[in-house]
Amino acid sequence: MDRREFFKRAGKKTAGEKKQHSSKRMFAGLAPYNGNWTVNEVTHLLKRTMFGAKKSDIDYFLTLSPGGAVDVLLNNITTPTPPVRDYGLLEDDGVMYDDLSVAIGQTWVTDPNTASAPQIRGQINSRRIASLKKWWAGLIINQGRSIQEKMVLFWHHHFSVQESEIENAAYLYRHHNLLRTNVLGNFKTLAREVTIDPAMLIHLNGYLNSRQAPDENYGRELQELFVIGKGNDSLYTENDVIAIARVLTGWRINNNPLNAYLDTGSHDTGAKVFSAFYSNRTISGSNNSYQELDELMDMLFNTTEAARFICRKLYKWFVYYEIDDATERDVIIPMATVLQSNNFEIKPALEVLFKSEHFFDTINQACYIKNPFDIIVGTLREFNVAYPAYTNYTTGYPLFFSIYNNAADMQQQLFQPPDVSGWPSYYQEPMHYELWVNSNSLPKRADFTDALINDSIIDVRAFANYSNNPTDPNQLITDVTALLLRYPLSVNAKIYVKTRFLTNNIADDTIWTNAWNSNNSTVINASLKEMFKFLMNLPEFHLC
Repeated sequence: MDRREFFKRAGKKTAGEKKQHSSKRMFAGLAPYNGNWTVNEVTHLLKRTMFGAKKSDIDYFLTLSPGGAVDVLLNNITTPTPPVRDYGLLEDDGVMYDDLSVAIGQTWVTDPNTASAPQIRGQINSRRIASLKKWWAGLIINQGRSIQEKMVLFWHHHFSVQESEIENAAYLYRHHNLLRTNVLGNFKTLAREVTIDPAMLIHLNGYLNSRQAPDENYGRELQELFVIGKGNDSLYTENDVIAIARVLTGWRINNNPLNAYLDTGSHDTGAKVFSAFYSNRTISGSNNSYQELDELMDMLFNTTEAARFICRKLYKWFVYYEIDDATERDVIIPMATVLQSNNFEIKPALEVLFKSEHFFDTINQACYIKNPFDIIVGTLREFNVAYPAYTNYTTGYPLFFSIYNNAADMQQQLFQPPDVSGWPSYYQEPMHYELWVNSNSLPKRADFTDALINDSIIDVRAFANYSNNPTDPNQLITDVTALLLRYPLSVNAKIYVKTRFLTNNIADDTIWTNAWNSNNSTVINASLKEMFKFLMNLPEFHLC
């Protein structure tokens, strides 16, 4: 579906004049980009790799080269301190209890939660899961000049687990930390570790898989969703699913300390024979905890499809959902070659993509519908709304929980993707990104941005001051829309916005100029509030 169809289905009329593109998606390839480096290109890079593009970040990256900007985004990776207890006493049947094992303000991530009463253990677990959500949302809103948070969310989408299935705070944190620790690391290593991660063992029944009763669930998803994909060249067989299930029999969970181990009595030590897709490979049976697992990973990642599959998913996450034959040939396959030649290290593959002519091609700009975190966190950051540090559990955690809840209302709930495939916007044909905007979610997006204005959460006058000349209504509209909208408004649309909101429906620019110069706060704030509400309800605002 093209942009015009999106505007139609969204129930809005676009205020901009739309460019016409060829039906052919792929123009440029992975040759290094040496073109213009203006606000437009910097904003494109930042909105795709981060959540929003703050004016201060745009100004900073403008001082670098395109390649230097990408280097900063890919190398500025930090290790956060873990979430902490932010909850007080617990109540059960009128009796108050305390979480005696962890003090307020201390982390709970290594505590096994051994409260004697099951109902108290359940309450402690629920409160810890809530603190985990707040902590993660806090990291997202406090992101640095880095791709880190958007990549963590990508891996959460790729190796999807659901809170409703796991129901254990320690498992969820361990899984999340595994993704975060390997955020730009080795894909093969990450797939191996996720395979025996306690949360994934629960989520896809791996902990029930035994030689007496093999469970094929993870063996199937490991190939279809995590490593190989379901494309025309993914020619693994049903027997391969069965053989992988046999390789992975016997993995069980130890809760204190939290890890996985191999129960040799439940492990199938027979030989596992695979199809021609895997070169008829045989994995010999063994009770060595990791030998068969390592051989399985070697086999999976020795296929051509493993590298191409993850490159396609990264492309859809960062560039566009449509991959035509030319894009496959000139972008995906070369990118996959880089990935393979670097032993499945993710960073070199992303580096060649983000530094390419293809990434900065105009056809790949303003074609991506924002996900809920792009809308929520991106808007808050672009309007420079101040938030406490992610470690602030007293005043910060409640604010971070509001971010989490707003995103969940807009259909992107952390720790609860719709299913093991992740969020449909990144794989469901033919709608893809357009699934983010529907009759349920679109009004909530509008309610959110309206509330930012109505509740004075954002300082509209401070944002107007980003303009080179806020006394000139024409320059003001040009400058603020350049920051807020990736698709420019037409000349007529700008005139409409100016006359409706800044000059009292009169074609006289001095009305606004005089109000600004006389510091008429009542007029200025009222006019700007209505103008920004209007701009953030345009379809163009949802594009990045």
